[in-house]
Amino acid sequence: MTSDAPERPADVRRVPLRRLGALVDGRVRDLQGRYRRNQPTGVSDLAALRRASTAAPGSDPRVWEMTVAGLDVPAGTSDEPTDDERAVHAALTLYAIHQQSQTASMHHAGYGLGRSVRALVQPDRSNEKAVRRRFEALGTASTFVELMDHARGLVRQLRSAAVPLDYGRLADDLAALQDPATAAGVRLRWGREYHRARPADAAGATSAAQTEPPTDLEENA
Repeated sequence: MTSDAPERPADVRRVPLRRLGALVDGRVRDLQGRYRRNQPTGVSDLAALRRASTAAPGSDPRVWEMTVAGLDVPAGTSDEPTDDERAVHAALTLYAIHQQSQTASMHHAGYGLGRSVRALVQPDRSNEKAVRRRFEALGTASTFVELMDHARGLVRQLRSAAVPLDYGRLADDLAALQDPATAAGVRLRWGREYHRARPADAAGATSAAQTEPPTDLEENA
């Protein structure tokens, strides 16, 4: 079968997903398919995730099945959320904010955070300083709560511009960002993505979101 997927620009580098990112990718695709088919469960699940976006991971029973189930939490782990639990909760609730009222798919594999944020910059670069300031604030946040405050603001901007984001990759990045041994690598990749992107990315990202092929669930509906 011939795919109608948009051609991926040469400067989009896909990084293999970890098990965590693959889990989030699958759940977001399921949510996205149900929401775009206007199924009641898709609409209600996204609404529940949006309501939980400022809550601590695991504190809202309505989203346990989406944000807690399937994660490997060793016996004897404290009652504080693990790095993976924070990352999954963050990625799924941010996706719910991003997809709200959008007919196109806002989860798109291959669109790392740096690339998508770069697409917010206007062709005349008049807003670049403001975009970069918020992006840098996210990257230098001293706590996960502070990081999420900046992330929600960026995601709302991405939604307004109809620019997609890879939420499986974001989950992996957010998990790695909490580990001092891997945090610098995540920030470096975000910076490379942002500065590698081309001025025409805003139009290209919007086109990709609008022409993304249906998920397996949509094809089989």
